[in-house]
Amino acid sequence: VDWVQTYGETFQFRIRTRPVIFTVDPAALRTIFQDVNNFTKVDHLPNRALFGQRITGLYSILTGGGQEWAIKRRIMSTFFQKQNMSHLYPKLAPLMDRLLETKIKPWVANNEIVDVHELSTMIFSALPGVLGLDCPMGVDEPEEIGKRINILLDVIPVQLVDINKIFGSKDAQEALRLKGATVTMVIQMRMMAKKMIAEKRKEMDGWEGQNPDDDLLAWLITANDAAGLTDEEVVDDIMTVYLVMDNMSKQIGSLMVYMINYPEVYKKMVEELREVELTGPRSLNKLTYTEMVLLESLRMTPVLLRGTRWLKNPVNIGGYNIPGDCQFQYSQYVLHRNEKYWKNPREFDPERFRNGVPNVDSMTYMPFLTGPRACLGRHVAMVSMKLMLSTIARNYDLTPMPVAGRPPKIVQTMAVSRLEGGPFYHFKPLYKTKEEQECN
Repeated sequence: VDWVQTYGETFQFRIRTRPVIFTVDPAALRTIFQDVNNFTKVDHLPNRALFGQRITGLYSILTGGGQEWAIKRRIMSTFFQKQNMSHLYPKLAPLMDRLLETKIKPWVANNEIVDVHELSTMIFSALPGVLGLDCPMGVDEPEEIGKRINILLDVIPVQLVDINKIFGSKDAQEALRLKGATVTMVIQMRMMAKKMIAEKRKEMDGWEGQNPDDDLLAWLITANDAAGLTDEEVVDDIMTVYLVMDNMSKQIGSLMVYMINYPEVYKKMVEELREVELTGPRSLNKLTYTEMVLLESLRMTPVLLRGTRWLKNPVNIGGYNIPGDCQFQYSQYVLHRNEKYWKNPREFDPERFRNGVPNVDSMTYMPFLTGPRACLGRHVAMVSMKLMLSTIARNYDLTPMPVAGRPPKIVQTMAVSRLEGGPFYHFKPLYKTKEEQECN
């Protein structure tokens, strides 16, 4: 943010001897995000593999590129379009009710202080289980899936630097043990995904080429088949789905960190969540203030803080002639805090979204990116986060409970935001607990 104020919206710096162009200029960003053939994903994305063990590979719906990716993207866009939420809502809403009884209530009963990020991870890890990804854990043990994903996300950055430099010689042995265990865990997850695919293909044989609107795995299989890819690439997409589910839990966690310092915002949001009865996808439109709070949280701390593209051929951007074969970097975090486009950008103010996204420039607010590479799951994410917030608000009064030595912080790991120290809240049930029912 300070560099943009000092050097402008586009400037050059170096990583060792390699020049890098950084920009948050809306006109430049429009070119970068629209011209996906000239501005490509870099080859060394750390989530593609873990110490040589494939995670999301080269052709996943998130990390891929080229013609295969374009075919997959076109097919999967149908599944994720906003209109399809009418088919997905009947799966997602009952899931929240089920999780409330089977997971959330026991979780709260066993924990006087609840880590909201940890709870959210458990909840959102169950989502793929009702969308056709019927893994052995699924909606019955989503906490186990969440635990594996968090371990994986913690270990992925380690491969980018020398382990001894990070942990020191004393802890290097333990780090290497964790590395080996995590690689083994990835292998097991991929084997589990292959079984899911084999079972789904048998099921699809009787569908005569017509996929249900609510079966994500069937659509992933169809998209990869159309692109001429194999089941290994379907596994890549399954791994991608589970990894990005954690983005919603991080966003809810970040939102609840802000609510500690903005209790009046939280109070107003809870009042709306308790007042609006969710009866279908259209009823979500009544949660206007809740959406404003989510949009502001996404502005303040987008899960993806920055990104990188590789320029293949020369281009003129903002009056600058940029040679080909160089790296571009951009940052949603910096863009969303640019005083040129946002009044008091460091203040958490949902009212700035009272009339939707401020009509300054479509490239000045992009928590889900934009253009051909915009996040496919953005509508699912917004629906799911609203459903979770509604479920919690209608069943609990929440009070921030700081834990000594563990203040809630939003930190950066690689290019994504991560949470440390909760946030921790006390959940006071608004329903009669089992003990209270027995007393009566």
